[in-house]
Amino acid sequence: MRRWSMRLSHEEVNVLRKLKKAMEQLNAEELKAFSYIWDNISVGEILFEREMTTRYGIEKPYLVARSLREKNLIERGEGCYNLATWLKPLRKKIKYFTELIRLIERYSFI
Repeated sequence: MRRWSMRLSHEEVNVLRKLKKAMEQLNAEELKAFSYIWDNISVGEILFEREMTTRYGIEKPYLVARSLREKNLIERGEGCYNLATWLKPLRKKIKYFTELIRLIERYSFI
C-alpha cells in the first residue's frame, strides 16, 4: 500500500475543496467522463465520444461533455476537450483520478 507523503499548499487545498464540491454534484456518467479527462488531460472529441460510448456505456457523450464544460471542469479546444485551466496545477501533483479520490478522502475535513 502506498503511503501518502504529499503536502499540499494552502492554495492547492482550496482548489481541492472547490473540486470536491463540484464532484459531489456530478452524476455517474459525468464522473466517468471527468475521470477520463483527469487521467488524460486532453483528448480529441472523436476519441472522447468513442471511448465514452464503447468503454463506459455513455449513450450521449456530447451532452456529458457539455455539462462538464458548464460546470467549469473541462474546456473545449479546437477538436478536443481539456482539463480546466484552474485544475492543471493540481493535476501536475496528482497524476491519476484514483489518487485524487484517495487524496480527497485523506483530506476529508475539506
